[in-house]
Amino acid sequence: MLRTKKIKVVLETQGPFRIGARKDPFSGPELPVFKIGNQVVIPGTSLKGALREQIERYLITEFSNDPDMKPCIPTSGTSLSLDEHYLIDRGTYRGSTCHYPCSHADNTSQPSMHGICPVCYLLGAQGLVGFVTTPFLYANTFYGELPANRIDRASNVVAAGNQRFYQLIPTGTKFEGILTILIEDTLRDWKFGKKRPLQENTLGDLWLCKNVLGIEEIIGNFILERLKSITVFGGLKSSGAGEVTIDCKEI
Repeated sequence: MLRTKKIKVVLETQGPFRIGARKDPFSGPELPVFKIGNQVVIPGTSLKGALREQIERYLITEFSNDPDMKPCIPTSGTSLSLDEHYLIDRGTYRGSTCHYPCSHADNTSQPSMHGICPVCYLLGAQGLVGFVTTPFLYANTFYGELPANRIDRASNVVAAGNQRFYQLIPTGTKFEGILTILIEDTLRDWKFGKKRPLQENTLGDLWLCKNVLGIEEIIGNFILERLKSITVFGGLKSSGAGEVTIDCKEI
């Protein structure tokens, strides 16, 4: 039996907004927004990435002295940048991506035996699903096109043949979807907020062994408040786009 909790997520744009999609070679816009059919959509992967970043920041700020609460960097050790290695070396992150079962061979930034960090417990680790399923967010809206030009530095006028068009979603657009939290899976004997009985080579959910956190506390502080803390999202942020608010309500 599966027991879940459903959370309605409403993202409202507070300025011009875009979630980019791959250019269609047969369409006009150089930088289109993400759509399914003709409906504008925020992919679940985009929301998951923004939520993950906020949970990471929360853990780093609030649990800096607890090594079991440190988040991982969700990439393999061979793909870590020098800056990411620096963050691991200074103790901000525990290592490269959590994976299950543990292996001995892939990189030096992750111990051969490691636990699953709180972020990966919630959102999923490599080889192991998590407890939170982030939704696609849908909006019934129109989008506009913004021309983008490059200035020729010598003549100080628009460079010839260089005009491109960005698709943008207007202020006040509401995107909605349903986030699902797994509360209990009796088949696997998984319970939200409890250490999972994982049988393969792993240290498992160490952070839940010594931290007494209730279900509502984890949902509130680690998920709902972190969603609400997302205030800038999507592309063209350096050009002033992407300001949003997010509201969450249990249904």
